[in-house]
Amino acid sequence: AQLRRAGQTIDNRAYQNASNSAWNTLVERILKDEKIKELGLEVQSDEIYDFLLLTPPPAFQNNLTEQGLFSDADGKFDIESFQTGVKNGSLPQELNPLLAQWENYLRTWLADRKLQNIYNSSGTVSNFEVKMEYTKQNVNCTLDYIFVNTNSINDSLITIDEDIILAKYNEDKETYSTPEKRIVEYVFWDIPADVKLDTINNVSYTDSLLQDALLFVDEADLTSFTDAIKASKIDSAKTIQVHEGFNNNSGLPFPWGTVRNVVRFAFDNPNESISDPITVDNGIVVLHITGSVDAGYREYEDVKPSIKRSLIRDEKKVFAKSYLSKNATNNTDWKTLADEDAFIELIESETKTIGGTFTTIGKSGELTGTLLAMNPGDISPVLTTFNTACMVKMISKDEFDDGAYDEAFEALKLQLNNTKSSRGYSNWLRSEKDNIEIIDNR
Repeated sequence: AQLRRAGQTIDNRAYQNASNSAWNTLVERILKDEKIKELGLEVQSDEIYDFLLLTPPPAFQNNLTEQGLFSDADGKFDIESFQTGVKNGSLPQELNPLLAQWENYLRTWLADRKLQNIYNSSGTVSNFEVKMEYTKQNVNCTLDYIFVNTNSINDSLITIDEDIILAKYNEDKETYSTPEKRIVEYVFWDIPADVKLDTINNVSYTDSLLQDALLFVDEADLTSFTDAIKASKIDSAKTIQVHEGFNNNSGLPFPWGTVRNVVRFAFDNPNESISDPITVDNGIVVLHITGSVDAGYREYEDVKPSIKRSLIRDEKKVFAKSYLSKNATNNTDWKTLADEDAFIELIESETKTIGGTFTTIGKSGELTGTLLAMNPGDISPVLTTFNTACMVKMISKDEFDDGAYDEAFEALKLQLNNTKSSRGYSNWLRSEKDNIEIIDNR
């Protein structure tokens, strides 16, 4: 409905997005209902009664005033007259369907709110955490730092043995699993983009293609899919492998959009089945199931290059850290070192907050934690960021301003508590979904 109001085209992909949203809502509903029952959080009728009486939701208020009930002289909701009517048992009988509708809604909504409050209330922030966060955000430091950028290390300097690549493949083999697939050939009748946008001619053009496709199906049923192609004098069939998952468009050509009835045809029918014409976003297709591929794993040789690239990236970090440790740990003349060494670079006197992102080396938890503990004149051990190994020398560091911290403390703690609390419920729900097997047969 939102897409239609915005004037956007409702294609197969939009329908699929709506389906995914509905499916996710259904899965979450089952998980929440199970946990609500497990924790005894079911909502009783008196809870709903008290909620509607004491804090009637704005939508409920509007429902009443739209029926000409409990309005003041300005047409606004009069909560006192409403509460009096409830307590006296004088609500009109015509409100019973509305009250029943709200009771059903609130029985779920209030239970969800209890569940959410339980998980969110577990998130509390200590005073020490507040002080550390304030320090990271507000205390400046000035650093000299030397570093080796992993991007400057040539691949030829890194050797990855074949047995290491194979071991990594076996270790991560589940990530290379491939689903069961159906081999499907198809013929296609295209609807040109300019015709599709022509609301007057699109219907007649599509109907004409549909008639051609129906004639093709009749011929295929009488003879064979191959003979129908010859008789129809259309282009030869193309072959795809279709899987039931929702990734990579289930193996379907991307311009088709997400067409679940194609997927279901492929998996719900035996070999040699021929489909009726199916409308996709850019045309009409007729499909023929020719075989299947069992679930398995991608071949080692197919994924070997990507595994090797990943291992090389990891080894470059090891190389950079070892190289910097070997050449700079006992060398305090960083400028000369950087001038004479092809790998080592130097940045001087850069000022950022403790938790800030430094221009060349970026940031990392290891770097931030080290800076929190350092004092002017200190030199760090070798640290790592996303794409560097580095050592930092602290030139200066702001004095901690207790007065400014005291002023900021309450607001910062509230902010951190709210952030931490808001994640408790969503983290629980995400974890529950990750830890169950969801069989999606759409």
